[in-house]
Amino acid sequence: MAVLSISGVTKVFPGGAAAAVSDVTLEVADGELVCLLGPSGSGKSTLLRMAGGFETPTVGTISIDGEDVTRTPPERRPTGMVFQSHALWTHMNVFKNVAFGLKLRRLPSTEIRERVEAVLALVGLSGYGNRHVSQLSGGQQQRVALARSLVLEPKILLLDEPFASLDQHLRERLREEVRDIQQRLGITTLFVTHGQDEALSMADRIVVM
Repeated sequence: MAVLSISGVTKVFPGGAAAAVSDVTLEVADGELVCLLGPSGSGKSTLLRMAGGFETPTVGTISIDGEDVTRTPPERRPTGMVFQSHALWTHMNVFKNVAFGLKLRRLPSTEIRERVEAVLALVGLSGYGNRHVSQLSGGQQQRVALARSLVLEPKILLLDEPFASLDQHLRERLREEVRDIQQRLGITTLFVTHGQDEALSMADRIVVM
């Protein structure tokens, strides 16, 4: 799929007394799942947001397959981001949430339907297309958020503590499912967590921040 390269990246927010991220260099290999592990305030989410284009490094470069994307906006990067908060549109049903990005790309309606149905099956939500987001459990909402990213067929998947708001049993089950999907698709993944058990159970490699 793709290689993510982060080279000498530092991020200082305006008015910040210290760097949120300081001189980080990291390469995530093709098909690898790397966990950024560390306490709150260690800069792991900031680093992930820079990889996704939601923040711009003060210094350093970010490239995907050798192409510099440091200043490329999120919608023009071959990345998919899954947030802790799900960030779903509550006025839309599941199908419309997942299809939204494909519609922006003006794909034919038949192709949109095929891709949405395929990705919903992948995340275990076949037949849920007409349900409203408010009718879903927290775990199901997180699956929809994952499907919405995967349907765009990103080269790089970025996960920002996606299971933090879920109970322990559901968290364990979902991380197994996500790891299985990641391996089946062979998608290069960067995953943020503050849980050591989560990092150890999912990662090919752990970066401690």
